[in-house]
Amino acid sequence: MTRQHLNPSGAETGRQEPEGSGGLNMVDILTLPDEQRQVVQWMMRKKSDVSLAEVAERIDSNQSDAIAIMDELVDQGFVQEMQIAGEARYRIRLAAKRGTQQQTIQQALAPGNPLSVILNPSGDYALVAGSNFDLCVTVSNKGNQSALIDIFIDEVSYPRNWCINPHERLALGANSTSEVIFQFQVPLEAKPSTYNYLLVVDAPLHYPEDTPIRHNSRLQVLPPVEAAIRVSDPTFSLSPPTSSTAPALLQPGALLQVAVSIHNRSDRVDRFRLTCPELNEKWYTVRYPEGLNSPGLVTTATALDLNPGEKGDILLFLNPPMDAVAGTYFPTVRLYSANNPDLVLLDVVYLQILPTYLLTVEFRSLVGKVRRLAGLYEVRLNNSGNISREVIVRAKSLDEEDVCSYTVLPTMLRITPFSLATAEIKVKPLKWWRRPIYGGGRLINFGVEIEDTQQLPLINDAPQGTLYWEPRPWWQFLLVLLTVLGTVAAIAFLVWLLFFKPKPSPKVIEFGSQDNFYQAAEGDFIRLSWQIRNPQQLNSLTITGQSPDGTAAIEPISYDFSRGVPDQLKSFCAIRQILICKNVRTDARKPGDYVFELKIFPKNNKDIASNILKTNVIKIEPIAPPKIVEFSSSLPVYQERLAVPPNNTPNDKILLNWRIINRDQIKELQLIGRAPEGEVTSVLKRYNFSEGIAVGLKKYCSIEVGLLCKNVPTDARKPGDYIFELAVIPNNGQEEPSDTKKTDAIKIQAQPSKIVEFKINNQEALAKYLVPINKNKPGGIFRISWKVEGGKDIKVQLLPSPGNVPTSGSLPYTISQKPGSETLTLQVTNAAGEQISRSVTIETFEPPPPPAPPPLIPAPGAKGSTAPTLVPAPPIPPPLPIAPPPAAGAPAGDTGAGSPPPPAPGAAASPTAPSAAAPGAAPGAAASPAPGSPSLSDPDSLSPSELPPRSD
Repeated sequence: MTRQHLNPSGAETGRQEPEGSGGLNMVDILTLPDEQRQVVQWMMRKKSDVSLAEVAERIDSNQSDAIAIMDELVDQGFVQEMQIAGEARYRIRLAAKRGTQQQTIQQALAPGNPLSVILNPSGDYALVAGSNFDLCVTVSNKGNQSALIDIFIDEVSYPRNWCINPHERLALGANSTSEVIFQFQVPLEAKPSTYNYLLVVDAPLHYPEDTPIRHNSRLQVLPPVEAAIRVSDPTFSLSPPTSSTAPALLQPGALLQVAVSIHNRSDRVDRFRLTCPELNEKWYTVRYPEGLNSPGLVTTATALDLNPGEKGDILLFLNPPMDAVAGTYFPTVRLYSANNPDLVLLDVVYLQILPTYLLTVEFRSLVGKVRRLAGLYEVRLNNSGNISREVIVRAKSLDEEDVCSYTVLPTMLRITPFSLATAEIKVKPLKWWRRPIYGGGRLINFGVEIEDTQQLPLINDAPQGTLYWEPRPWWQFLLVLLTVLGTVAAIAFLVWLLFFKPKPSPKVIEFGSQDNFYQAAEGDFIRLSWQIRNPQQLNSLTITGQSPDGTAAIEPISYDFSRGVPDQLKSFCAIRQILICKNVRTDARKPGDYVFELKIFPKNNKDIASNILKTNVIKIEPIAPPKIVEFSSSLPVYQERLAVPPNNTPNDKILLNWRIINRDQIKELQLIGRAPEGEVTSVLKRYNFSEGIAVGLKKYCSIEVGLLCKNVPTDARKPGDYIFELAVIPNNGQEEPSDTKKTDAIKIQAQPSKIVEFKINNQEALAKYLVPINKNKPGGIFRISWKVEGGKDIKVQLLPSPGNVPTSGSLPYTISQKPGSETLTLQVTNAAGEQISRSVTIETFEPPPPPAPPPLIPAPGAKGSTAPTLVPAPPIPPPLPIAPPPAAGAPAGDTGAGSPPPPAPGAAASPTAPSAAAPGAAPGAAASPAPGSPSLSDPDSLSPSELPPRSD
């Protein structure tokens, strides 16, 4: 049995053993105190680990006494203490020789060996007869490969007979460990002695150079512990006496009476029981002397009671059953004493069960009537005796002439007692021509011989069998008749074939081309191959090339074979039994589809074709025209440029990229640009490739992978949307383009326009100005200046007049002497039609006349005439300063929206206008107007015409 070594450190922890302790031997057991000796004997018989509770129960005491006893045994090295799942358990330790132990450990830990072996126990082991012994073998695979390992007790070792399973096999992976346990059961009849055994560890498939590993050990069988009998111990004897050399002979089912005489030598009344632990209860009966417990009452005793010093007899009846196997038996007779339950009193009865020989043979016919197959028979051998039989079964013919073969499977049979064995016999006729033709069949007699290899008696005679070989059926005569007729017909056919058969006509076996697709670019012709049978009768052949619709494509070609292979075909054809012609060139070389027809004309009829065969469609692919694979712009959006870079390379043009395959077939490229509406915006350009790359494209194109052109400039510079179309004209004479491709819409964005400055009198123009006028003086003049940036096609206008102006300049502007409002607009339009503008509103008004002096009003409460109180006249308003520039973030192109409307003509000015305008003017907010120019009012103040009427 094997168990996996899951915890190398061990799940069991034990007390450290004293150094130099060699275990328990026979002398130690005899010298132990009675209480310890009883515990040791009990542990040896139990053959397993024990707990403190079990020891305390055994000695009939508490656990403290049990701990004291077990500690003494542990200190002496006779018992091993272990901790299993937190519980203390004890195991008996028998003596082992240290020399062998040291040798085993050194061999297991030898360096360089991929397999390490550790034995437990590692040396010699001592035990008493009738006990069990476990040999634990731990194997570690330290190699770098998995291995299949055989572990076994060598066959020459005598203890191998005591091992339950002497051969084990392990499959160990690299760097893994496993354990094998060999269980030995030492029989009670084993003689006290030392037995050598050899343990072999072998891995011939995986470590042939490092194995086998051999471990020599010894097993010492000690005499029974009870060999030393004390004077007070009871004794018993058996009658009749038996031994291994003189056993009691007994037939199966017979009865043997054995008298057991018992002597109670103790000083106490004792009660004895007798048993045979190794025999089935059906084999024996124990009868104790009957007694009278009360007058007239006889009871069956279950034991023998003896007073001190008395003797008594117990009858043991041995009655083996009828199915008892012959052989020598040595059952153990054990006597139990009630006073000394631990006392082991044993003796052996030697019995020999006599053999009975009863082997019956039964012969059965399974298939006894055959035609072509073998007959099948069965021999059944029933061993009703009590001994194993080995017999040989043979079959032989009983007729004078042997015409069959006999096969017996199996030839030798081993039949255990009271079992059945079967042998199969096949009888097959060999000489098929001896089968009866008609009438009754043939009977074939054969016999079966049975021979015992041990020459034991057989009670049955040899069985006999018969095989019936059926006659041939009637239809086989018809087959014979048909065979005769067929032979005559074959002879007639051979005569016709040799003398009267007409000569065969030639026939086309194969006709076609090795390749059904040709390329016109390679300039090759279509080549044909054919095979013709019976070429000796061939006069001529004709090859015609047609298109699939049946029209002729090439001129027919004829070859004359009347005098053998013609000269023009000798390099392509060979004549053997078949005319074979390969790769014969035709005149077909133009692109298109062809179907060739082969007609052969025989010598016996030169005008009529004897065989016609056509090929499949054979295609000559035209030269692939050039094809545009890629065509696009370098950028999807371009920006209009103001100037040309210093290297005079225009960078405001649209740049195109394209890649064309089959460049050798290009004759001309045509490039044209259109607007999305279809209007031509870039004139048609032609690039001639008849002499290589066109002149205008040499520095932009390469021929690495087809024709690859990058950043080819165009003449499209004006802002707008463009769609370019590239067309390829092939050089095969075709005037139409073989391929065209268009780009996506490409956009040239106009340069954004910008009003850099717009000034009045050298100051930034405001949205609105209020100008007072005086009809008695000429109108004032303003100086308007501007500067605009933008593209080349920019358009600048000063509205309403003078209209178109340059991008920068200045001009005077005369203010009208009439009240009203005028708006000046600077408008900029780029090439894309986008507009920006900036406006100024100039509003003129007449200042109101100075107010009349107020009348004199007497003071309230005055009496009589007094001096009037004067109300001062309002001051004359000063000239309005120029309004401050607009706040940061105000749009430059403000056209004056939100400014107050111009004053109505003739409206009276409010006398409070000067005072209302005064708070809106900040000191130093604007410079004073130039000399001689009109004063400009604050654009955020109300004009006099906008003031509400004032009542006096």
